Amino acid sequence: MTVSEVSHRYAQALFEIAKDQQQVESVLEQIREIKEILFRNPEILTYLQSPLFKSDQKVMVLAESIKGKGLLAEVESFLLLLTKKNRISLFSEILHAFQELTDEANQVTRGTVWSALPLAQEDRKAIEEKVSSYTQKNVILAYKEDPSILGGLVAKIGSFTFDDTLVTHLKRLNEELKRSAH
Repeated sequence: MTVSEVSHRYAQALFEIAKDQQQVESVLEQIREIKEILFRNPEILTYLQSPLFKSDQKVMVLAESIKGKGLLAEVESFLLLLTKKNRISLFSEILHAFQELTDEANQVTRGTVWSALPLAQEDRKAIEEKVSSYTQKNVILAYKEDPSILGGLVAKIGSFTFDDTLVTHLKRLNEELKRSAH
């Protein structure tokens, strides 16, 4: 079984528990916070991932460090299970898979839009509406600037890529001119 498959199974199990408890959003928020904490304190993460320490010791250290943090019992148990099974190194992948399951359940699709300059709020809204009508889902887009684009934009939503950049238009024009010259 690949790392991705293992991560997805853990995420699926946590998602089902969270869904049964009607706490999917709360669980998602808490595991995001835990990821931030773990990556802000690399020494804790290194300790939890280290093969030099017994899993019982790791579980005790983690249990003590998350005690009183207000975590849902399901999240706390899940973290301790990952630690006991030496799967804490999969935490980022599990979070990603959990986010995908949550998005799928909520009919949400995510993507990224790159443009040469920052896009105006009206342009962002128009892009989101267009993508939403195309995918028939709610859309959450991240916007990034890339000066190499020169003009236009590139949007990547799932496996779909839309390239409406000046560079691409010029390449197409060049190809058409070459074909018409022959």
